[in-house]
Amino acid sequence: MSFQWSLALACLAVLAGPAPTQEPAGEPPRGPNVVLILADDMGQASVAAYHAKSGLPTPHLDRLAAEGMSFADAHSGSAVCSPTRYGLLTGRYAWRTRLKAGIVGKWQPPLIADERLTLAELMRASGRRTACIGKWHLGWLWPDAEGRPTTDPAAIDWARPIRGGPLAHGFERYFGDDVPNWPPYVWIEDRSAQGVPSGTMKADPANGVSAGPAVPGWSLEAVLPTLAERCAAWIGERARSEEPFFLFFSMTSPHTPISPSERFLGQSGVSRYADFLIETDWAVGRVLAALDEHGLTEDTLVIFTADNGTSPKCRFDELAESGVDLRAHWRGHKADVWEGGHRVPFIARWPGEVEPGSACEEPICLTDVMATLADSVGSELPEDAAEDSSSLLPLLRGEAPPWRGERAIVHHSSSGRFAIRSGRWKLAFCPGSGGWSEPKGQKARDLGLPEWQLHDMQADPGELKNIIDEHPELAEELRSRLREIVERGRSTPGPERENEGPAHWSQLPWSK
Repeated sequence: MSFQWSLALACLAVLAGPAPTQEPAGEPPRGPNVVLILADDMGQASVAAYHAKSGLPTPHLDRLAAEGMSFADAHSGSAVCSPTRYGLLTGRYAWRTRLKAGIVGKWQPPLIADERLTLAELMRASGRRTACIGKWHLGWLWPDAEGRPTTDPAAIDWARPIRGGPLAHGFERYFGDDVPNWPPYVWIEDRSAQGVPSGTMKADPANGVSAGPAVPGWSLEAVLPTLAERCAAWIGERARSEEPFFLFFSMTSPHTPISPSERFLGQSGVSRYADFLIETDWAVGRVLAALDEHGLTEDTLVIFTADNGTSPKCRFDELAESGVDLRAHWRGHKADVWEGGHRVPFIARWPGEVEPGSACEEPICLTDVMATLADSVGSELPEDAAEDSSSLLPLLRGEAPPWRGERAIVHHSSSGRFAIRSGRWKLAFCPGSGGWSEPKGQKARDLGLPEWQLHDMQADPGELKNIIDEHPELAEELRSRLREIVERGRSTPGPERENEGPAHWSQLPWSK
């Protein structure tokens, strides 16, 4: 048995650890348990319930859709990872922080400010036990020998507490490996590294693996099943305590490294990536089974979504040779301002509240989760929090939201390019993808493409016809709306707020 599997079993055996602090006495918690599952790099076409012709079975996600509501027009807050995670946990677009483009890099400090209210803090204040299991990728304070933060991996004292992570932002428990294809390759439980990374993981660029500190015997294939079993075990602990809970299962798949475990290797008959996608569906099923086993299904709101669209690491052309089309409907892929970069699956199941097998066409954003869960558990958000979050609770109940037809959603690419969506209209402020797809950057300009792209998402969901010349007034109106959203520091009603970071953003369509 490998070191990692031994460690995983040991973790499951001593799951609870120190007893969590007790919340002050008061009114009993209202509303459901909440399980929020966030897949990593998984577009809509990866779920058979959205696109049965993809050719890959996802029975557990299909079950979730059959028992809940599927959103057809859901969007991640960014077309790449950590900015979306920030928005999901704060209800605020990440481009309002120091992170104007890209992601939180290796060994960088936390992106979430200490004073920023998070989803976990909101859930904990409502009387729920809270846990984050899986990928964090929002920065840590890595300690040196004196306990001071360092960004030098050679200076890290692995025996010291690692601060600034999930426990600093409302989660009572954490278990994960931070980023699956980056160092350190070690489990972190709460604030402690579970072992000393005394070895080095070799780089594997083809599989997206970066070189860096690793514990001996680290197994890439063990990561996803270990996290799924950890989630199931934590649900069991909570069932025995009879306390309501909030679980954030932040998945590491199907992001690189594409590392299906032996049980799933070859199961698809298509490719390792397809195997890994099937294992991703299994991991969701493991969580649903745990809720069933402990009689918690009827009392739990489950939300499944993803942090951005499918990565080209899936090898689209190789999949297509076997009849698997993960680019169906939407142009582009992960990192792009086009729909393939940020249109994601979003499924919500809440027995007694959400009609089974229902669907919603309303455009939504993952920043909306915070206001939605606040409403679901009977909490009120303060005015200085969740500035870009609108409650989806009316939609979940089959009702029209008060903001229908009035709100706008902002999209953001890996390079920091903006787009704004309002109703059927989408205006992108770049001549190409704004991300990794061709044409991009200067190549798009060399082709003579217009600097702005206006699309009618009802008539042209594939974003193939730029109608900017036909509707210049509409484009200017959308630009003005984006400017207001940026400069007010919020996209929801309430007092103006300050954005963080430099005041001058070169990617904004009114910057010089």
